[in-house]
Amino acid sequence: MTAEAAEETASRSLLEKAIAKNAQLEREVKDLRKAYHSEKHTFEENLKRKETEVQALTEKLKRSISNAQAVRGEHPSWETLYKTLKKRSEEKLCEATQALAEKTGELSKLRERLMDAAETGSAALKKTEGAAAEQISALQDEIEELRSQVEEKEMLAKTLADNISSLVGKNEEFQKIMFDERRDYEEQSKKFCEEIGRLRSDLKWRDQEMVKMRDELFDAMQKIKEVEAVDHLKSREQEELYDVLGAKLKLLSGYFENLEARVKYAFKKA
Repeated sequence: MTAEAAEETASRSLLEKAIAKNAQLEREVKDLRKAYHSEKHTFEENLKRKETEVQALTEKLKRSISNAQAVRGEHPSWETLYKTLKKRSEEKLCEATQALAEKTGELSKLRERLMDAAETGSAALKKTEGAAAEQISALQDEIEELRSQVEEKEMLAKTLADNISSLVGKNEEFQKIMFDERRDYEEQSKKFCEEIGRLRSDLKWRDQEMVKMRDELFDAMQKIKEVEAVDHLKSREQEELYDVLGAKLKLLSGYFENLEARVKYAFKKA
């Protein structure tokens, strides 16, 4: 594994851990908010129940007093009974008032405790939410940074892959050019060898012709000498002989010029 691949793997691992930590913090905040709302709902239910009990007890006392007054009005002779009942009612009312005061005190204390708990829970929730928000923000920044690094690594990897692909294509093109050049060179070498072979064959044939022409020229010179020696040949025959010799010499000169030009062309082409 290369260094870039290892770095990319580490970046992806950090990114996955950051995402998992973010999800965990969100779950903790959600659980705290749920617990706070549950505790608040329980407090409100208890408060309503206590208020209902106090209200019922108050209504019961009011009905007892009203019934006692009604009985006194209907039966004046029962004054003693009324006083007794009134005394008992007052005692019960006092007890009820005391109980109501105790209940009210307990309710007030409970309300204060619940309010303190609610405030504490709210403060803790806000603190936790603030800390979670900071951690989430930091994790999001880290995630964005890691995502940016991953994208940059992917872009570099893509650029490297494109460069490698381009180099492979250029290498294949270069190999094709080299193959074509080698094939052309081999064809030219083959043609050059064939041309050299033909030239060698021509040279051999020309050498044979030149030897033949030398022999003929030698014979002609001998004849000229014989003609000069014997002065009975006609001038016309001498002119014809000179013409033949001139043609032979001209042909031989043209042959050498042509041969020299072909050799120069063959070497220049090679």
